[in-house]
Amino acid sequence: MTTRVDELSSSHEAVVALLWRAATDTRRAQAGLGLIQPLEGATSALARPGAFGVGVFDDAQLVAAAVAMPARGDAGRSSRLVPGLVHVSSVATHPTRWREGWGAVVTKAILSQAMRRGYARAQLWTYARSPTARRLYERLGFAVSGLQKTDDRGEDVVHYVADLVAPLHVPRRAARVLCCDPTGRVLLMHWRDPYDGHHLWEPPGGGIEAGETAPEAAVREWTEETGLAVPDLVETPTDVVRDLFWAGHRYVTSEQFFLARASYAGVPDTRGQTAVERDCYLGHTWVSWQDLDDLDGPVEPDLLPVLRRLDPDGPWA
Repeated sequence: MTTRVDELSSSHEAVVALLWRAATDTRRAQAGLGLIQPLEGATSALARPGAFGVGVFDDAQLVAAAVAMPARGDAGRSSRLVPGLVHVSSVATHPTRWREGWGAVVTKAILSQAMRRGYARAQLWTYARSPTARRLYERLGFAVSGLQKTDDRGEDVVHYVADLVAPLHVPRRAARVLCCDPTGRVLLMHWRDPYDGHHLWEPPGGGIEAGETAPEAAVREWTEETGLAVPDLVETPTDVVRDLFWAGHRYVTSEQFFLARASYAGVPDTRGQTAVERDCYLGHTWVSWQDLDDLDGPVEPDLLPVLRRLDPDGPWA
């Protein structure tokens, strides 16, 4: 089986609810408590406004999951959001996969996703009589706030808080190719971040290796990622400043973007990609500049101003 971390969507609401129920019932049985009874009107955490989630999958089977959402004031009883605060909910691992470390994986992934969305602080509630969960959260930087309450099912829960701190940034020089086909469509590659499951669209490219020039790196990365014939690069690139997360690292860098022209819209051949790239590769598209905001996921970086700098007289002008 192939294990991966991936984003959750509304299509996962039912399976996330079942996973949480299996984990909670097993924990309660081990503690000598009765099985939980569904609360009237209860909905999946993924269905709540602003919610997002990550899961660990073995092929199609959901092994572990975590959901987060904007935190509301007064312990969720207010309709007002607390600026900068994310509420982590429904962290669960299937009981057959306990003690394999997946709880830590999904918790770190959901916190990474929260930082991508601009959150600066996190909170969660966990069961007072759940030492395994409490040790996990404390190991990941959460601290007890001092708040306690009894939940809707009569169990005591304790409140944890943490500051979201990005990893130390890594400087990295990189080069990318903005390649247009004869109709002006741009080639974008679709990727999944292996650390937190984040999906993004990005032009082909990557790091500049020792001894390489930027044009050499752009051509090499194009060939490795796409397997297509090397297009004609326009001589003068433009610098694009980026601050991004990838694979658990933070990169602060200035990347050189080259405009290129292809004679046709080819289908990438992934055989030249590394094993990690093939595992994270979700597909490709040739997309018109007018439709960049209509893809199913973010395009990184913002390409319209880059295109305008590279070709001020192009159709995007």
